[in-house]
Amino acid sequence: MRPCPERPLRWLVLAPLVLASALLLAQSRKELEKRRDALDKQIRTTTALIEQARKEQRVTQEQLSLLESQIAARAQLIRAMDSEVRAADDRIRQDEEAIASLKADLQALKEGYARMIAAAYRNRSAYDRLSYLFASSSFQQAYRRSRYINQLAAQRRRQAALIAETEASLDARVEALKAQRQEKAQLLTEQVQEKRRLDSDRAGQQSALVSLRKEEGRLRETQKKQERQRRELEAAIRKAIEEAVKPKPKPGGAAAGTAKLDITLTPEARELSSDFEKNKGKLPWPVEKGVITGRYGKQPHPVLKGIVIDNNGIDITTEKGAGVRAVFRGEVSSVIVLPGAGKAVIVSHGAYRTVYSNLAAVSVAKGQKVDTKQPIGTVITGDEGAVAHIEVWKVTAEGLVNVDPALWLFRQ
Repeated sequence: MRPCPERPLRWLVLAPLVLASALLLAQSRKELEKRRDALDKQIRTTTALIEQARKEQRVTQEQLSLLESQIAARAQLIRAMDSEVRAADDRIRQDEEAIASLKADLQALKEGYARMIAAAYRNRSAYDRLSYLFASSSFQQAYRRSRYINQLAAQRRRQAALIAETEASLDARVEALKAQRQEKAQLLTEQVQEKRRLDSDRAGQQSALVSLRKEEGRLRETQKKQERQRRELEAAIRKAIEEAVKPKPKPGGAAAGTAKLDITLTPEARELSSDFEKNKGKLPWPVEKGVITGRYGKQPHPVLKGIVIDNNGIDITTEKGAGVRAVFRGEVSSVIVLPGAGKAVIVSHGAYRTVYSNLAAVSVAKGQKVDTKQPIGTVITGDEGAVAHIEVWKVTAEGLVNVDPALWLFRQ
């Protein structure tokens, strides 16, 4: 009987494929868990802010926006859990296939081992072995028969070792399968709980919406005030930036009022601008804890029909008295005081400007160098809560262009 190398050879071929599949599943699992953890963190932050608003015993537009953000995050979390359940199904299927393969291998190994034991039993005595050797027609044949007998004994030992190894692998896969099924059951339970919380959030949203619609007059006055403040802020931002980058008029020359903006940058400013662009999507949040409750661009008012909000930046609801920090290193180019709307800070990053407004107090001055995450002020806490307003502008030769700050911030 010759040694049977088929099973070890098959596993040598399949092992890299199985390992690669397991690594991909593990990587996918880590990414899903990371995403779920981020959503959990966002939901906890939003929940805390909602509770803070409820303590005021007054329903506000900001509270409604927080509930909408909570609903969106909760829905994303449920979808993430769906992905995790599907990934768990894939791992369970892989383990089941591995178990079936190991069982087949184990059966084949045991059958081969039984045949070897039977052959060994038939030639069990030393006399039979010697007779087998002495019956050789030549010394070379006797040598080959002796090697065959030794190989057969070695193969029996290897076969026994493979059986033990396969049984151990089978036991490990069975335990892994049990763990995967328990994990899936836990995920499904958590998913059911999240769906119940989502229903509760939606009920709260509807209740807040009904309450706010009863205060339409107040909301319209608030909307007019906010719209006026947005126009004043935009005008102040444009004036502050343009004054800094407009070409200086030459003696006896025409006024620079209609001239294009001067986008000539020093080598240091060009490097800073390039670094700022390279960090798009990676910039830290301007507040330690917060939720975006006002998106960039045009969007319908959450309560008032026919009213469209045109937002040049994003609004981040945060904790009362929260600090606001720079999202990237640069130089403070302006500190603006807006009557009735607090203060704003403009930080220059080469061709880019970041604007931080709705500040109660400012801790930096014009011309001061600031570093990433350096505090620059504290947010105002008003009737709608504590809301930091952030904008990003780019200076071009044709004029100023504002862009969506959410695209530049790290996605939590």
